[in-house]
Amino acid sequence: MSITGSVGLGGKNAAADVRLVQATINPHVAALGVALLDVDGDCGPLTRGAIKRYQQVYLKMTSPDSRVDPGGATLLHMANNPAPAGVVVSAMRLPIKLKAGDFLQVPVVIDPADGTVQDAYTAFEYEIFDKGARLVGTDYAFGVPNEIEVWPSAQVRIGVVLTPGLLAHEQFHYDVGFVVCRALAHQLTIARAPTIGGLITQLNSLVDLHIKRRVKLIQRRYDVDTQHGANAKYQRIWLDRMTACIANPVANQIGGFWL
Repeated sequence: MSITGSVGLGGKNAAADVRLVQATINPHVAALGVALLDVDGDCGPLTRGAIKRYQQVYLKMTSPDSRVDPGGATLLHMANNPAPAGVVVSAMRLPIKLKAGDFLQVPVVIDPADGTVQDAYTAFEYEIFDKGARLVGTDYAFGVPNEIEVWPSAQVRIGVVLTPGLLAHEQFHYDVGFVVCRALAHQLTIARAPTIGGLITQLNSLVDLHIKRRVKLIQRRYDVDTQHGANAKYQRIWLDRMTACIANPVANQIGGFWL
């Protein structure tokens, strides 16, 4: 890790150098008790304050100068101390188990995948929070810790009773969203790019692969095999596969399909 000039209070503050320092500090903001920095190359008061706090916490400076100098102690510490161990991108869902109150009652339920009329339909929504960027070696990586949030978007036809069997069927569709987002989170944790623009391109590609393509393939195969939950034998096979998949936090496949 190197910078061409000093960054911080009274520094040269070249934009590329400032971005490097901001990305390096971001994985430590929880430990420092400061706000996440925008990796924008602007050395404003938040960035200067974060440098000062970094010096106080990690270098135990009694008189921090709020500046990172080429070859200086602060830069050396940053280079040798990347993101804290164990900080990753992960996924969580709320609720974990679907119940009747999670379903919106509507006159007609259509499965958009095949246009068939169904008693119920469950999809999922998700959100990936912007936690800035961090620096790993000479590459940019996604800010951590981060968590992809997953929640249901479920409908039931008015008058239909959500039996245990029907709920189990809809739960599978919801769980697909969770395990795929969990696999996506693993990929975001290890993603690297030489520029922030390249990192954003990776994000878009990974979301397209996991959320748009793989979810569709798994959901479609499950519905074909189980005849939308009507075939109890194949539904049990797929539900057992899902139970095993959820139990394995590093699972990357279910039923031979990539997550």
